[in-house]
Amino acid sequence: MILLSKVIKSSFANTIDTEKKTIALKKILQTQADSEAASNNEEKVVNETNELAEQELEKAIEEAEQMKKEAENEYKQFQDRMNDEMLTQQKHAEQMFKQAEESGYNEGFQQGLEEGKRQYESIIEEAKGIVTASQADYFKRINEAEPTIIQLALKVAEKIFTETIEENDERWLSIVKAVINEVREHEDVKLYIHPSWYELVLAHKEELQLLVPNCEHLYIYPDAYLDEHGCTVETAYGKIDASVDSQLTEIKRTLLEKLKELDGYERS
Repeated sequence: MILLSKVIKSSFANTIDTEKKTIALKKILQTQADSEAASNNEEKVVNETNELAEQELEKAIEEAEQMKKEAENEYKQFQDRMNDEMLTQQKHAEQMFKQAEESGYNEGFQQGLEEGKRQYESIIEEAKGIVTASQADYFKRINEAEPTIIQLALKVAEKIFTETIEENDERWLSIVKAVINEVREHEDVKLYIHPSWYELVLAHKEELQLLVPNCEHLYIYPDAYLDEHGCTVETAYGKIDASVDSQLTEIKRTLLEKLKELDGYERS
């Protein structure tokens, strides 16, 4: 005979076990939801910063285009002036020939002919030299403009990154979270940051842990060898560099590619 107390205990135990499973499931779902929300928020912040940098790159490229157009216009105007001057001198020489011929004096004709020829040839050579020098100066200005534009864009981009990071800790954390999000499927994750940011990042360790649900322990280490805004994450498959310098290097590479495309388009 089954005692009633045993039935009650068994039923009570099953109820508790079910409640435990429900609570555990809720925690898992909540952790996943928090992780997704944090990931979406950090992606938004990173995208905003990248958009600012991209806008500055576009401005730099527009400035490069404008400089090239101005140089081309100046070169064309110079060529037009030289052509006009050459036509004027040619007409002047022809007029001298005609006047000498009409005078009826052989000596005067020969002198006028030779003088006009010398003047005309001199002007032609001078014009050729100026055109050649102008053309060389044009290409020199174009070549010098490109590194200037690159440096300008990098300085602006660096200013955007550093100012937004220094003025708002969340911007720095967004960079850290973004790089951690890249290794969210890995089990063993180690984060290395500059000592000046160590306390801040360590204070958000639980929040960062949510981004790597497969990692039992997220290890955070200070690394004095990193740049002030340096950040690297290490897994069993290697390291990912998310420092500001590495992002600026990527911006420089992108800008160089765009300038090469622009230069190829202008020369075609």
